[in-house]
Amino acid sequence: MDEVTINGNKFIGFEVTPVRQKGKIFYFGKVPAKFFLGAYTVEPAEYDVGKATSLAKTYRNDKEYAEFRLDIARKKSEIDTKSFERKLDRPRVKEITDFLNKDKYALFPNSIIVMCDLINDNVDVPPGTKITDIADLIGKGEENMAFLQETEETDGQTMLYIPDNRNALLIIDGQHRIKGLEDAEEEVINNYDVLVSFIVGFDRAVVAKLFYTINYTQKPVNKSLLYHLMGEFSHKLDERTFLHEVVRVLNEVSDSPLYQRIKMLGTIDYSASYEIREKMTISQAFLIDYLLRSIDAGAKLGLYPPIFLPYYKKEEQQVEIIRFLMNYFGAIKELNRGDWDNPRQSIICKTIGIGAFIRVMYLFFVKMFIEEGFDRDISKVANVKVNDIMGKMDGSQKIDFSTDGPYGKAASGGSLDKLKEEIAERIDYFGGLSYEDFISDYRTRYLQPFREWLKRYGG
Repeated sequence: MDEVTINGNKFIGFEVTPVRQKGKIFYFGKVPAKFFLGAYTVEPAEYDVGKATSLAKTYRNDKEYAEFRLDIARKKSEIDTKSFERKLDRPRVKEITDFLNKDKYALFPNSIIVMCDLINDNVDVPPGTKITDIADLIGKGEENMAFLQETEETDGQTMLYIPDNRNALLIIDGQHRIKGLEDAEEEVINNYDVLVSFIVGFDRAVVAKLFYTINYTQKPVNKSLLYHLMGEFSHKLDERTFLHEVVRVLNEVSDSPLYQRIKMLGTIDYSASYEIREKMTISQAFLIDYLLRSIDAGAKLGLYPPIFLPYYKKEEQQVEIIRFLMNYFGAIKELNRGDWDNPRQSIICKTIGIGAFIRVMYLFFVKMFIEEGFDRDISKVANVKVNDIMGKMDGSQKIDFSTDGPYGKAASGGSLDKLKEEIAERIDYFGGLSYEDFISDYRTRYLQPFREWLKRYGG
């Protein structure tokens, strides 16, 4: 270790080793536990449904709030204030603490992964510059960043100087081990080194991607959390980032039929009231997965083509996807209000019900797109209101959505498909035909023209 004071700020230097993988570099080294515990921070990924819905209410209407959410996604002006660690599992922390205090071979041989911001990325530092040479280069705020010193004088030794203060190191992976170590006996802490991998020189979107990739392949992190991270940290408005914002709006706008019904991060928000928690029956990941092909340019032009792709491609039309979804499910809610408002007795707002209605929506939208001339003017979708869709979806209320009914026993893919077929047979818009007869007619009269238009459009 090496201790240096620059402009009154103390830095502790550690020798680190560069690791090169696929043209990129990270560093690893050993750090005394006592120093690490005084320099790290953990920021759990959180979603507060109360705060989110309160914010949504400050906007005049759902369109304004949707535009606000999409604007954040496009600009990502808040990205450096967001966080991406998992919530703490207290029993697991206690197990680790007990392991450290009592076990003779209490080792952490795998590394803690952290990120830290570098002075080098903010200031033009010539190669070979030593930390003692940067006093006149750094400005306000930069003294809280680390400094990477690479020199040839010591056979290429690399030193990473870390500010001796709290929040200098942001844990990406390993928070439970560190929290367990923090609660261990003082004798353990004073005689313990931790192996640390330093991810430096990358922005937080890259670091977040690294986090969810590591955790998705190695640990049981739920898929909704992964999608949340992708949406919150991506610097570009790709398909999943967009759908993340779509789902947020559907969950946060009080006029939405899915208001406060979505399990963001894949878990129920236990800070919410029992009444609200009881209605949280759909996961964020499920909705994103089922809607993804609707805007995926690479999706096969099968029975469920990318119906919203023309709207996704035009920034000024993106909000219409959200508004159509609100109106579509709003119509279903109005036609089936008894089921919609009683999630304990009905599957209509659970995975099987919402999934079946989304699949029907693809068929519904293609038919409407062709019949109502959206191929000549896609903006016409803005004129489709809840009452219009109610007229077309009339008949859906004749289906038994009860938990004791034919679809309430098992939420399998086969059951979902059967429910989709019954919805298609029941609703007025599809002419009362059997599912097979409707699909045969649909493929010829609507799907084929839609595919041809989409190919000309560039989908």
